[in-house]
Amino acid sequence: MASLLLDVLPKFALAKLAQIAGEHGFLPDAYQIDCTPGSNDGDGYIARIVRVTIRGQRCKDGVAKADQELSLICKFPFDDHQQREKFNSMLLFEREVYVYREVLPELTKIQLDHGLKQGDDVGFWSFPHCYWGMFDKEQQESILILEDLKARGLEMKDKNVPSDYEHVETLMIALGKLNACSFALKEQRPDIFEKVKKLDDLLCTVMTTEQTKTLARRNCELAASIYTGDNETDKYWRDKFLSLKDSLWDKTRTRIAGQRAEPYAALNHGDCWINNVMYGYDQTTGKVKEIVMLDWQMARYSSPALDFTNFIYLCGQISLRREKFNDLIKTFYGAFSTTLEKLGGQPSRSLPLETVLLHVQKFGAQVLALGTFAMPIMTKLPEEFFENDNRYKQEFKPQLTVYTNMMKDFISDCGKFDEL
Repeated sequence: MASLLLDVLPKFALAKLAQIAGEHGFLPDAYQIDCTPGSNDGDGYIARIVRVTIRGQRCKDGVAKADQELSLICKFPFDDHQQREKFNSMLLFEREVYVYREVLPELTKIQLDHGLKQGDDVGFWSFPHCYWGMFDKEQQESILILEDLKARGLEMKDKNVPSDYEHVETLMIALGKLNACSFALKEQRPDIFEKVKKLDDLLCTVMTTEQTKTLARRNCELAASIYTGDNETDKYWRDKFLSLKDSLWDKTRTRIAGQRAEPYAALNHGDCWINNVMYGYDQTTGKVKEIVMLDWQMARYSSPALDFTNFIYLCGQISLRREKFNDLIKTFYGAFSTTLEKLGGQPSRSLPLETVLLHVQKFGAQVLALGTFAMPIMTKLPEEFFENDNRYKQEFKPQLTVYTNMMKDFISDCGKFDEL
């Protein structure tokens, strides 16, 4: 039986949840399904996240056992039409369902075919199990039913606390393995890999809807306003941001196009930041032992350097991008090489280390575009600040000071990238 589901979940999901319950041994009429929020308020821009717990009597190995649980995560679009349009939600759901149903299974298959074992230390297994994914364009309906990673003991880090070396290093290893699988599929099964090559960038699409494109203008103007001096540096950045306010994401789209990364383009996660990863820890040592990457709705075909450059610059401690950047790239490349060799590839031919370093410079400017969007949020500048009211300028002056200092450091560190 269901508890509170009709008011929370899409009706078309109920039959599927009943099917999943049956497949996992729950006895008919001997279980209930409960819902609780699956994310914090304000964390979701495109989707509603609901934690579904199936609880009751379960038959396992021929023995009926009471008080059994299965915890799932249901992810589906908001009902609000304006919310959907603002972030192009249905386009993103179409992409994510496609990745879970078509792309990630192919990465799994090529690894198993080469003798890797699910969950081993060599392969790429850093994504949630998907019980069901559905997208219906005509009905404008979609849902993903995924494993509940919290039930496995995984945790999401505070998005306001920069990640340290250990956490970023773990991500770099996962991204190295992901790229190894991508290159193996690209080289050994090119007909199948064609579905990956069709994954164009959606980030810039989301950032240029009627509702979001004004954000680029205001955020570029804010960035320009912190450069008030007459010196060459201030003049350069002031003019640069003002020139980008109406073209920021169009130029970014051109900069990161997959064709520009050939023959070294690969599958990107596409939205690699702290809210889209969860960590598991060793209960004895407290050390990170695993990472899982969530929210594949912006997966794309582009440079392998984009995911890790974005994460280090936007989510990592400042020292990581200033002092440990090349060390982290070597960690990425070491994991890439180990996994690709196990998959029958040649790392130095498929993606030379020198190419990865060149791609950081060639494609890294996306970080600057993302920074203009993320920094006001990270420094807690509220919407009222951007209103034409001097009261708010004074009220939020402390946040503006924090933004100014963080943004100047960030922009200075982006100087290694080619210009947008």
